[in-house]
Amino acid sequence: MAISRRLLTQALLTLPLTAQVHAGSISGLPSAYEKLRAALKGAAFLPGDPDYAAARRGIGSTPVDSKMPAIVVQPDGPEDIARALELAKKYALEVAVRSGGHDLIGLSTCDGGLLIDLTRMNQVAVNPQKRLARVQTGARAAKVTIEADRHGLVPILGMDPNVGVGGLTLGGGLGWFCGRYGATVDNLVEVEMVTADGKLMRASAVENPDLFWGLRGGGGNFGVATQFTYQLLPQDKVLAGTIAFQGDVTKFLRFYRDFIGSGPDALDTAGTIVCGESTTLMITVCWSGDLVEGEKVLRSLKTFSTPVADSIAVCSFESFVNRDVLGLSKLENMFWRGGALNGLNDQAIAAIASLVDRKPPPGCGIGILHHMHGVLCTGDKNATPFLREEGHVLYNLLTLWHGAVSPTEQVAWVKGAYEEMRKVASRQTYVNYLSEQGETAVRDAYGAHYDKLCKLKRAYDPTNLFHGNRNLRV
Repeated sequence: MAISRRLLTQALLTLPLTAQVHAGSISGLPSAYEKLRAALKGAAFLPGDPDYAAARRGIGSTPVDSKMPAIVVQPDGPEDIARALELAKKYALEVAVRSGGHDLIGLSTCDGGLLIDLTRMNQVAVNPQKRLARVQTGARAAKVTIEADRHGLVPILGMDPNVGVGGLTLGGGLGWFCGRYGATVDNLVEVEMVTADGKLMRASAVENPDLFWGLRGGGGNFGVATQFTYQLLPQDKVLAGTIAFQGDVTKFLRFYRDFIGSGPDALDTAGTIVCGESTTLMITVCWSGDLVEGEKVLRSLKTFSTPVADSIAVCSFESFVNRDVLGLSKLENMFWRGGALNGLNDQAIAAIASLVDRKPPPGCGIGILHHMHGVLCTGDKNATPFLREEGHVLYNLLTLWHGAVSPTEQVAWVKGAYEEMRKVASRQTYVNYLSEQGETAVRDAYGAHYDKLCKLKRAYDPTNLFHGNRNLRV
């Protein structure tokens, strides 16, 4: 369909203030957009199109209301991505790549440039004999789990079923099987991607192994991932669910510290403090080992106090994770910040308790999750750039809401609480939880692997076309 002059004009109006456009090139953009849209197997949207607002917003939970891409491309495959990147390079357009749109600081959307939204690339194919899943990058974790479950298998992905697999995987991937099976990247077999020069490449342990190493935690710095191949694991039933209490926050966090510290590899947990008129303290568990042993281990949870709710039961992993036990799919928007702690030491516990004592506004919460232990922390620490320090736990501070208007008081609380937690947090943070930009923060996240990652960046993206991420400096 041809683009009207009105729509092209509206698209161009967004460019001079925000996009990096070569001088004298603006006059060529209208026909370039029209040619791109006509050539795509997928779709493209410009400001003024009836579906532009929905395409710009996506179906992620990170608010992007202030960001207005000049064009949103929803590719059907690698060829569409290559065409879009060619246009971006010709006119020096800002490039952002979105898989799920759940990135905590909104880097997967851009102002005045090209947004590559991978929503349409969401196919999942399971090979039960080889226990492999080939998954396009725009798929959601829930879909992969459902397809694997049909064959009695589980994927090693994240805790939130609504997250797109792209950002989750490229950042490392932490979920409900860390202790027993490791991270997502530990179960990643192959990646297909489009590089900055438009070439389709494969990376695995035997094909482009240097790139494969970088993709297993190095984020979206090297290109646009189009498909992942995951190793699936056999898992019949899990003992899983949520138990909730009311009580003293400090005592709860000390109890939780002891519980996760003594937990076997088969136990993964998420602690949540829900703030409101009365504070609710929750522990969500997933036990993937022997069920009789699991019953004994989880029985100790009730020694904290009498539960106000308890949904822990034997079930399939798919039914557990896709019932969205953390409630993240019930709200349209989420604003959050996060980081890592050197364990739940007394200093960290005091900082969290202080935040709760100051009565956060309703709708705010604190998560203590992703305890690094077991298989996640064994093996060669240089096998991937994803750092895992045994005993570390991650935290997040968040608010959830319906509607387009951000709750000012709640967002301000998250920002302030994050600054408070930085005083006790580790500088080495899981890159998908990294809430700061800048070379120092990224360098700290990758530690001794940073320089090797930068060398790879120079090899595969020397002009830093892909910088809407936790960016490696070339």
